[in-house]
Amino acid sequence: MDCQGHHLPPPSPTAALQWRLEHLAREDKGRSVFKASKSDDNYPRSGASSFTAVDPTGIDDLPLLSRMAQHLTEEVDTKWTDMILIICSFVSGVIDSMAFNAWGSFANMQTGNTVFLALGVSGQPPYPEFLWAKSLIAIVAFMLGILFFFHASRVLTPLRRSTLLASFSLQTLALIAAGVLVQTGIVEAKREDPRGPIHWMQIVPLVLLSLQAAGQIVTSRVLYLDEVPTVVLTTVLCDFLIDPQLVSTKRGWHTHAMRNRRLATFVALFAGAMVSGGLTKAAGLASSLWLAAGLKFVVTILWLFWKGKIQDEGDFV
Repeated sequence: MDCQGHHLPPPSPTAALQWRLEHLAREDKGRSVFKASKSDDNYPRSGASSFTAVDPTGIDDLPLLSRMAQHLTEEVDTKWTDMILIICSFVSGVIDSMAFNAWGSFANMQTGNTVFLALGVSGQPPYPEFLWAKSLIAIVAFMLGILFFFHASRVLTPLRRSTLLASFSLQTLALIAAGVLVQTGIVEAKREDPRGPIHWMQIVPLVLLSLQAAGQIVTSRVLYLDEVPTVVLTTVLCDFLIDPQLVSTKRGWHTHAMRNRRLATFVALFAGAMVSGGLTKAAGLASSLWLAAGLKFVVTILWLFWKGKIQDEGDFV
């Protein structure tokens, strides 16, 4: 009804919808749910939710420390991370070859240490005495390392860049410490005499090597790459040989990633053990440890610059 008392015709549905849209536009003028707002921590955030939106155009405007924090707290892209684990498999070959050749025990392969421990229960072999004790200590160190690296990764977010950097930094430091012990003569650099007494100082680098090996295998589980355990080959060879598509090349050799990873793991560990044997013979035990430490350091740096995980577009709404 107008001001003169006349009845007006009802508005058409189109006119009513147009009025509603204009009303909403006036209410939302100057505001957009997609417009990034600044919070106290200077990170760009979505105006419609509490999710931290990583706006590629806004990151460059952040202070250097904020950009570094953003880089370290993002999750890494798992694509091609199998190559890192294959490098770790090579490192395992280097370490176990050196450890068994010099100290009569393994640092990575706990199956062998378990056999040595079981033989010790039966009093075999007679020499060297207490060989089983070194194997037992290596097994315990490996188990403690598994518990530490797994639960620490879970608390800190497994695929976060800073978590992987911390894990591999600790592994690298363990290798460096073992190398220093051997290089400085605190731990004898010569092979152990099978009929001589046990050199108990050898336990220190053996523990360090077993701890860092635990970090490797935990990483393979975190990345969901169980076919590249990095420290053992028994199950890898079994799964490789029973693969129904072992010799299939219908879509090209490169399309069967799991088969290729298993084969690469075997080759890498074998090559690492062979290289370590040659280095130990030519330049001494410490050279193998420095090689392993150098490769672990390279892997640590790779995590620093590894591509970040790309979020789905829906995550930023």
